[in-house]
Amino acid sequence: MKITVDQKDLLRSLQGISAVVPTKTSLPILSTFLMETKGDGKVTLTANDLDVSLTNTLACETTGSGSVAVPGKKFFEIARSLPEDKVIIEVEGDRIGIKCRRSRFKMMGKSADEFPKLPSQKPVVSFTVPASTLDTMVNKTSYAVSTDLTRPSLCGVLWEMKKGSLGMIATDGHRLAKVELAKVADTSADKDVIVSPKALSIFRSLVGGLDTVNVSLAENHITLDLGDSVIYSRLLEGPFPDYNQVMPKKNTKKLTVSREELTDACRRVAILSSAITHQVKLVVEDDRLTLSVKTPDVGEAVEEVTCSYGGGKMEIGYNARYLLDILRTIESGDVSFMLDRNDNAGVVTPEENGTDMAHQCLLMPLRLSD
Repeated sequence: MKITVDQKDLLRSLQGISAVVPTKTSLPILSTFLMETKGDGKVTLTANDLDVSLTNTLACETTGSGSVAVPGKKFFEIARSLPEDKVIIEVEGDRIGIKCRRSRFKMMGKSADEFPKLPSQKPVVSFTVPASTLDTMVNKTSYAVSTDLTRPSLCGVLWEMKKGSLGMIATDGHRLAKVELAKVADTSADKDVIVSPKALSIFRSLVGGLDTVNVSLAENHITLDLGDSVIYSRLLEGPFPDYNQVMPKKNTKKLTVSREELTDACRRVAILSSAITHQVKLVVEDDRLTLSVKTPDVGEAVEEVTCSYGGGKMEIGYNARYLLDILRTIESGDVSFMLDRNDNAGVVTPEENGTDMAHQCLLMPLRLSD
């Protein structure tokens, strides 16, 4: 088979593929990606690490049909190094030839028969959602996913599907992020699944410019159809902990503050925070919020922010990085904290929530060092 394609188009398609191909694996075939054409003016590139798979379809000039498993790392390096011109790829058996202007490469591939095939499963739930909306939901939750492999059910984002709504929840035990979309077409069945953060990260890298995403859920897999790109991912094993049990129910003290001012102040004082705890102390009373850091052998920092507060004076400690992660995902001008005591979790929400999407975060406090 022979494929002629623009270097820029090839490289753009390979960027997503390279995110799936593992850098280290005990199965050599997984370090390759499948290149296949039926001679119809299209070539498909598929990477599969046995947990997440990505298939990109690329328009090009084709002669003949065939398939080959291409060594990923070396091919990526070659494609990246080529000038912006037509790239000619010729495949005979397992031999791959690459030409671009005066550059010539020959490399050995592997038989396409060795490449792992995707299992076929009948969808249980299928629905369509605006691409930008799904991207926003992933952005507002995925930062809170746990990296603790001893608790695998927390190492993904919980998707809660109920009739007419879609919720996403992630937590690592120190913070929790939840977003719920009230109006989702075709979510005709109640189903909870845990989705791999790697699949969601790949989705976010490809979603730009798309209008809608078709989502299909099978018994053990989720498929995100983006048109020219299809992400296929194994679902993580559950069950996900009952997060409703940890949601505070007695937080009545409301603190409202400018999101931008709080973000800037927290970022500044956190420069001198502990490299281990990243603790920043918040002291709130009436219309003043004071952020401070006092780290032995490092230094001190203090900054005041105007706020609105409806409770008695309170001192509470937070991990500055965790707080900044939450503030980054909130879009409203002001942010609200619903507080109880300095040893109880605070609930953080945008002061102005969207009509169709509800967003709330839970942040556990740190024990104040002073």
